[in-house]
Amino acid sequence: MAKTMYAMGTMTAAEAWRDIRSLRAEPTGHLRATLDSDLRRRNEFHMALEQAQQQFLASQQIGYESRPLNLFYGLSQAGRALAAGATALGPDTGCPWEASGHGIKFQDGASDELWRTKTKLETSKRDLFSRVSIATGSPHSFVSVEFGALVNQLVDYTMTFREAEAFPRPLHDVRVYGSATFPVDVEVEVPGYQAGSDMTGDDVRLALAPYPALAPFAVPAENREVRWSHNQGYCLLSVPNRDCFVDGSHGSLTLKGATRYRGSSVLLPSLEGESSPLRPLMTWWLVLHALSILARYTPSRWMRTLSIEQSSIASKVEFLLDTAIDAVPELLVDELKLLQD
Repeated sequence: MAKTMYAMGTMTAAEAWRDIRSLRAEPTGHLRATLDSDLRRRNEFHMALEQAQQQFLASQQIGYESRPLNLFYGLSQAGRALAAGATALGPDTGCPWEASGHGIKFQDGASDELWRTKTKLETSKRDLFSRVSIATGSPHSFVSVEFGALVNQLVDYTMTFREAEAFPRPLHDVRVYGSATFPVDVEVEVPGYQAGSDMTGDDVRLALAPYPALAPFAVPAENREVRWSHNQGYCLLSVPNRDCFVDGSHGSLTLKGATRYRGSSVLLPSLEGESSPLRPLMTWWLVLHALSILARYTPSRWMRTLSIEQSSIASKVEFLLDTAIDAVPELLVDELKLLQD
């Protein structure tokens, strides 16, 4: 389903789950040390991942009507495994690894209202959302977030549904070659740019404000004229020094704060009140939680949401439920590998 970004995913769901099983069989580094130190954590890690895999495999065999239940509870079990294997949680950290309660509340909406319906944080010292957020280094202090803002952070979604939806979307990563001389000008996509528009420096700063990775860039001040690239929709900004970058592939440098999403480096917007973006796995967490709440507690509304005849977002919701089957296991592989480092 992906359209460019090298067809998005680098692996199928089957390949991702095989990688996870291989990692379970031979954990290394910090993950192995954590699991070896506590039999309860080890047992939780393995059984939760086994349940997660079974839930995701089951989701492929059923229709959209019930699929959110398998997908979300599969992901939540995978989250329990991440918490069990994380060095950031446990008795030596002051943060318990065991979880109780979701820590999030979706105020169920219906059909076309779904995109503006909010998920609110109701975190405690032990809820699962904050435990997994700590394990993955994802922010978890925002107050609430609209469903539309979440789906517009998913690169798969924004490549397929390209029309603007009034929410910040992922931007292509900013790269330079290792031989660059600093300060250096770089091309940055300007969200909301329209051909022929007369955007000022203030307009550009406002458009780029949701992207914390772009903070070191110099944007023209006090309405000075924007330097536009020959590539339409991109402006030229100045990066002061190499400290803004890390080593990338093939001799290139990639911007600090960029996020790896299914094999591609992208710039993600942060939520209001957060200094960094959600980890992609946690964005999927909130999306699938919302859909599972609709399916489980308001089945008649869920039926209308899925109706191609009655709902303008039906195809978009189907897309999310199809894409999660491959995207979530691949992102889970990435997070599990980070636990080993």
